[in-house]
Amino acid sequence: MRFFSGAIVGVVLTASTTLFSVSTAQGDEVVTPAAQPVDVSTAAVPAATADDPAVLSHDGEEADVVAELPARGTEDFGLVGVTWDPGFDSTGLIVEVRLRTDGAWGEWEELHSEGADSDGGVPGTEPLWVGSADGVSVRVASPTGERPPGLKVSTIDPGTTSSEASVATASTALYRGTSSAATTVAATTTAKPAIILRSAWGAAPNTKCDTPTSVSQTRGAVVHHTAGTNTYTKAESASIVRATQAYHMKSRKWCDIGYNFLVDKYGQIFEGRNGGVDKQVRAAHSGNGDVNIYAMGVSMMGTYSTSAPTAATKDAVARLISWRFSAMGTPATGTYSLGGKKLNRIAGHRDVVGTECPGAAAYAWLGAAGGLREKVAATLAGASTAISQRVAQLGAAKTGSVVKAEYRFGSAPGGTKARYKKIDIISSTYGTWSISDVVRSRYNRLSAQSGALGVPTGPIRSTARSTVRLQRFQDGTIYRVKRGSKPSSFALYGKLENKYRSMKEAGGKLGAPNKTQTRLSNGSQRAYFAKGSLTLHTSGRISVSLK
Repeated sequence: MRFFSGAIVGVVLTASTTLFSVSTAQGDEVVTPAAQPVDVSTAAVPAATADDPAVLSHDGEEADVVAELPARGTEDFGLVGVTWDPGFDSTGLIVEVRLRTDGAWGEWEELHSEGADSDGGVPGTEPLWVGSADGVSVRVASPTGERPPGLKVSTIDPGTTSSEASVATASTALYRGTSSAATTVAATTTAKPAIILRSAWGAAPNTKCDTPTSVSQTRGAVVHHTAGTNTYTKAESASIVRATQAYHMKSRKWCDIGYNFLVDKYGQIFEGRNGGVDKQVRAAHSGNGDVNIYAMGVSMMGTYSTSAPTAATKDAVARLISWRFSAMGTPATGTYSLGGKKLNRIAGHRDVVGTECPGAAAYAWLGAAGGLREKVAATLAGASTAISQRVAQLGAAKTGSVVKAEYRFGSAPGGTKARYKKIDIISSTYGTWSISDVVRSRYNRLSAQSGALGVPTGPIRSTARSTVRLQRFQDGTIYRVKRGSKPSSFALYGKLENKYRSMKEAGGKLGAPNKTQTRLSNGSQRAYFAKGSLTLHTSGRISVSLK
């Protein structure tokens, strides 16, 4: 536990020790990081005592210093931030810190205010990554002369995990397993970049946030920066993410880290808020509740007021957003309205609320010629799969919104699947076919592509009976039968389906199905029809019963 000299409260955020996988040419290597606790210390910033308060200026506006924490020594810390109680109008508030590094006090640095967020908690400044410091001073100036209540400064020592060296050197980074049994993420129209999982950077456990945890649609992306030094090493990046999570949870009182993803200057992509890298997870990055739900938040690690992000950062951010937009069918350009704002599909944090974030140089890159929007647009234009082509042909009115982005499955060669509100689409060596309506319901009840029917081999089509339609699958058929106002669906597979087809299906003596093939108590299987039944006995013999 670390202590300021003077009154202070310390809290500890324990880092996760969850297993993570390193994808290698030989397979998935399981490693258990030995995580040290993240140490968060806080101290009150008292009211200024000078009879003639100092005056600070910002953007041509002056403000009186209303609170000040005199310079004092601390144990080593890597990140600092300032918070205050909700309900205070922080417009024009100036918050500055001065840090001691290697025995010398630096210049005053401004921490930009982020205000409150829909995630609840308390308002505060952006966190500032300092690398290593052992002393802090704080001063706060207000244009109204009022001191924000509950002013506190937090200093955070992120600790280390034994995995950080491998995180810094792994050529493929750390991401969800690639074996067929472990594949749960999207195999989409653009390649999924390597993503360092929460377990690898030492995230705090048990950080499930409230409903909605995720939604089916990504409407845009908001780009941020974390603020602080740009001279960190590759091995320190996990510490920055860990310290940011601790500040958001312990100082801002959020349920988890605010960003969906963080990208360092080396191009490493870190999974942020808990919930899954391939989902639109509600976060707390923008200061606008609707934007937090429907737009992904990507934070570049560093300060970009005058210096542009590195080429590695730019490339990683472009690949990340291209992948997610491709998976969700989100265009790279144009605007959308959300949370009372009209935003570009790829926007900066300053477009949502009054903030400097992501810095002038980074913000200019978003819309520059050859910049982020153009890069993502070009990537999406050049990427395509059979499923994405089918979706484009059908249109949103027939597919509905994305429920689960395109992903691989192992039960058929080259098998990929995407789920939409109105249809499922499966692509394999048998072609690319959609499944909808009661046929989809029946198919899913039979374990879909992993069940007795296998993958679809054609579209739904009409039969000689106007009330019966059918869709063929690898090992069976689903019949859509309309009796009265509502259709029903029935499945046949294996030998019973073969026998039924040999008897001309619904146009034959048995008529249309009226019950899905079922297993009887004696082990035989039976299918029922309007005019009789078929029974597959345990001996393999099939008997026909006609009414």
